[in-house]
Amino acid sequence: MKGKGWALLLAVVLAARGVGLLPRGREMEELTLVSALAADRAGAAVAVTAVTGVRASQDEEPQVLTGKGQSLAEACRGLGKKGSAVPYLGQADRLLVGEDLARTGLWETLDFVLTDRELRLDTLLYIVRGSAGAALSDAAAQAAKEGGTEDPRGRTVGETLSRLAEGEYAPVPVLEPDGDGALEPAGWAAVGPEGLVRLWTGEAAQGAELLAGLGKGTVVPLPDGSAAALTGVRTWAKDGEVRCTLTAQSVRGEAQEAALEVWGERQIRAVLSDRLDCWGLDRERGALRPWAWGHIENAPVEELAVKVTGRIEGSYERRS
Repeated sequence: MKGKGWALLLAVVLAARGVGLLPRGREMEELTLVSALAADRAGAAVAVTAVTGVRASQDEEPQVLTGKGQSLAEACRGLGKKGSAVPYLGQADRLLVGEDLARTGLWETLDFVLTDRELRLDTLLYIVRGSAGAALSDAAAQAAKEGGTEDPRGRTVGETLSRLAEGEYAPVPVLEPDGDGALEPAGWAAVGPEGLVRLWTGEAAQGAELLAGLGKGTVVPLPDGSAAALTGVRTWAKDGEVRCTLTAQSVRGEAQEAALEVWGERQIRAVLSDRLDCWGLDRERGALRPWAWGHIENAPVEELAVKVTGRIEGSYERRS
């Protein structure tokens, strides 16, 4: 019932925004534009940290704003109490959720995005290991200058909500501070209606990337000492299989296609073994066999066969 209500609310908000029925923002001169917003659990309250965008032509410095409240909405309203300009969330392209809040308050966080009149549904969503606010504050210079819209791993709030509203799981990229004032990729998370349920690292994180059709540029070390750089990844589900085609170039030694296939299968099996379908594999399989949907829906993903086809297309050393 909860999921159906969210789905209906999501549809109404999307339609309203599409035809311009929702209130427009204040005059730009009165606003401080926020480029990234972080939210964390703070005891029984919620703490938020915002970084403002900068215009290089005017030698601006990013500001770090903080707020706290019993809800995310109240905490965000507190962001504007320390200055005359009102923080505007409509330009924020990243929403960073701390690990603790993601486990216990993800529904409330995403509900804020649906009901708030500024934060957009195409804002990219990330889970941050530890405190999202502390990580964003340390990476303020990077966050103010770099947009998240070109991140190939990016998953929007709207995409995530659509899956959760149907009672399904969704993949969300994970970030962590690198210790030098930047945020770097740190695997993937599985989130569901109940919140954060799994953090994937190592082989499982790589498998999550492959299932999402990502991983181009990854250098794969192979058992014989050779290595291959992925130039393409295509993954899909059909019948009782997950199929993946990996194209690559040798970057060290003579990489063998069979070894690349074994590597790919191992990564995918590592993430499927957690029994979470974050990629709609059952829907892909059911699209070609609608008459069998009753047997396909919510079928155990760990029981799917994995078939990887590797293609080594020359050597980077020879081409260079």
